[in-house]
Amino acid sequence: MIGALALHTLLLVGPLAGGADLAPHLHLMQQMAETPALRSVYAPAYHALGAVLGSALSLASAVKLVALGSAALLLLGFRRFQRAAGLPDASAALFCWIPYGFALSWCLPKVEAAGYGLAFIGLAWLWEGRHRRVAIAIAATFCVHTGAALFLGLTGGVAALALRDHRALAALALGCVLAAPLFAVHWAAGCSPAEAFLFSRGDYLRSAVGWSSFPMLERVAALAGPPIVACAVLGARSLWKQHRPVAWLAVVAVFLWANELWLLPFGSRTTLNLLRGLTVLAFPLAAAAGVFLMNRPRAAPAVIVASAVWALGCAWLALPGSCYREPVDWERQDGLVVDRCTFRWTSTAPR
Repeated sequence: MIGALALHTLLLVGPLAGGADLAPHLHLMQQMAETPALRSVYAPAYHALGAVLGSALSLASAVKLVALGSAALLLLGFRRFQRAAGLPDASAALFCWIPYGFALSWCLPKVEAAGYGLAFIGLAWLWEGRHRRVAIAIAATFCVHTGAALFLGLTGGVAALALRDHRALAALALGCVLAAPLFAVHWAAGCSPAEAFLFSRGDYLRSAVGWSSFPMLERVAALAGPPIVACAVLGARSLWKQHRPVAWLAVVAVFLWANELWLLPFGSRTTLNLLRGLTVLAFPLAAAAGVFLMNRPRAAPAVIVASAVWALGCAWLALPGSCYREPVDWERQDGLVVDRCTFRWTSTAPR
């Protein structure tokens, strides 16, 4: 884990640059620092934390620090879940070196890492029967990343059914109720339910553009991590036999990752395509591969080292072409206008 976090830190060195959505996030942080308020349907924790840290550091440093902290929370969250679910230590070690995971630092902003970290902690508490904490976890995740909260709700519901824990289902429902005021504020501002949950067409979760990850299948394969994928395929049967509830979650995660394929006949798509969905696919890959290596302890060190070496290579060869990046134009920040009910933005400042 220390080695993976060191690589995340190295990827954050240099001038601030990131995806096309970095500019509106920075703008919302600046506005949050000036007057705390909800100005977007995007989960507010990122902007609030950026505003607080930005007042003590530069805004660029604050964004990088949040990115590193989010990556650390994701790794620690999965480690927490791995222990609670009784998965082998090799699963946590491999999870650290899923190559696409480093896009969560290189392709700023990727606050989804913090959201999925909280989701894994929530799943760990569900496994341990700590129902009050499960409710708090899903409510908190809605404040950090809507997509990750939906992931926790779906996988948590499946886990509760697999474990025959009806109290866990009630805890998940309670957590959603606790998060309801956040969305009630958006509805009161005139947003539709679809907009409040980022499901409006062309928004974060429901894409209106024709972009597809199909032309990038080679890059998808590289960033999935062939050594880990091979072990996961070989260990899938053992995972099903030895950890049935976890296996059900893995099936759901693979189904979510493949949504670009099964939505194709309907002419619809989400932003969680085959490339970005690797964040979700990392869970079943690490779980199944870890079980495979548990039964082959002599091979485990070699596979983990091979995965780390592959990830290092991908960080320099595959990541740069996996997402859109551009330096921040600070002069244009003041002229940015972010829509209240959809995460879209326009600039009124001249170039």
